[in-house]
Amino acid sequence: MSKRGVLAAIALLVGAAHSIEVDAVTPARAERLTLAPCLVAAESPDRQAPAEESHPARCGTFLVPENRSGEGDRMLPLRVVVLPSRTAQAREPVYILAGGPGQAASESASGYALARYRDDRDVVLMDVRGTGEGHRLDCRLGGSDEDLQAWLEPLFAEGALYARCRAELERIADLTQYTTENAMRDLDELREALGHERIALDGGSYGTRAALVYIRLFPQRVHAAILASLVPVENRAPLFHAAAAQRGFDLVADQCAAEPACRAAFPDVRGDLLAVLERLRKAPATVEVRHPVTDVPERISLGAAAFADALRVMLYSAQTGRRVPLLLSRARAGDLAPFAETALTHSRGMTRSIRLGLLLAFTCSEDVWRIRPEEVARETAGSFIGASRVLGQMAACDGWPRGAVGDDYYRPLRADVPALLVSGAIDPVTPPSWGEVARRSLPNSLHLVMPGAHVPWSECVDAIAAAFLRAGRVEGLDTGCVQAERLPPFELPAPQATP
Repeated sequence: MSKRGVLAAIALLVGAAHSIEVDAVTPARAERLTLAPCLVAAESPDRQAPAEESHPARCGTFLVPENRSGEGDRMLPLRVVVLPSRTAQAREPVYILAGGPGQAASESASGYALARYRDDRDVVLMDVRGTGEGHRLDCRLGGSDEDLQAWLEPLFAEGALYARCRAELERIADLTQYTTENAMRDLDELREALGHERIALDGGSYGTRAALVYIRLFPQRVHAAILASLVPVENRAPLFHAAAAQRGFDLVADQCAAEPACRAAFPDVRGDLLAVLERLRKAPATVEVRHPVTDVPERISLGAAAFADALRVMLYSAQTGRRVPLLLSRARAGDLAPFAETALTHSRGMTRSIRLGLLLAFTCSEDVWRIRPEEVARETAGSFIGASRVLGQMAACDGWPRGAVGDDYYRPLRADVPALLVSGAIDPVTPPSWGEVARRSLPNSLHLVMPGAHVPWSECVDAIAAAFLRAGRVEGLDTGCVQAERLPPFELPAPQATP
């Protein structure tokens, strides 16, 4: 997912159409950079409710060659948004690295307009190659508002369909050129064009992989890094997704059992899930749901695989995770509509934010090929989603052109870059154990485990991150607010009206 969980919609109100000067740019790169005044609508500090104000920014494009070896002449227009510091004496800027892989960083600009570290730093968001207009690698799969059923199907349930997507994309792109290393070389050229000597990195989810690759390639350019929900190269996604999702669900079930009111309302959360899955394996259920846009009732079919994958996606959000016991209890009682409508909302938001072709380009070249078939059963055993995600993505990668990665890409990283690592205690896809793997590669780091789910962000983390960047080190940071953080309360059944 993105840095702040579900990506916020960006509101770019572009002003003058002419390009403007960028201070101290490097001529060789500056001629490929065009920026113009724009406004970015800000989100509130909790990244949930929209704020009323808009913030002046600069928006435009940075041209990079698709083939960095010099072959071919296709140039990719990467979308760039620069949110200026609130003060004239800005320190090292913060470059945002979005997740997915396949999310466009510019679409989350509104989520950074009120970030505390903007007090003394510019914030730079660049859409990595393959995510923006003119170079978007998307597969027309995964659902649409005209086909609600497809929103609920697991992404890679029909891996063979991606062969058609690959054939379509190969007509417009050299898929071997879409790797994390190439994307980070693009980012470094943008840094040079903007005249920034050193930068800070802020990455969430798969954006942490990108940040670690940048650190490996250009360690001397990195002032510090903020990395949330870590995906180091040791994590061969999606091999460990099933176990992580089961862990996240088990923690939610255990936490419900530990709270008297939740335990009384939902005494058998695990049993509720098993009962629903068993019933759906025998026969999919027909469910009436409200269309997420039109609010018109529609009928969809919900099978066991779709139910399990939808539950996994719901657990990405700590807020939605606190609804899971209630949704499962109602589903076991025969009312699947609340679960299905919640699943539609989350699956629709996640799928629409991801360019699936780029997700495959990155993961097929860097992760999936390293998964050995004999590992799949062992790593997915006992999980509620089973092996379907891994096998489906492996099938989708079968025949996908693999991009080249550097000889040292998979070697253990060791870098002295100061790093603030943040994990969610109940994260269902990148649990804190991956933060510990990254911490061993970054000895000058601090690992915070927050009471949250995927990419847990709060006022507390925001304040710690700003203090960390000002200090440029993890020693002496005041992290006292972490102890006061709490998960949202569980949603309980509405009280019965007394006659």
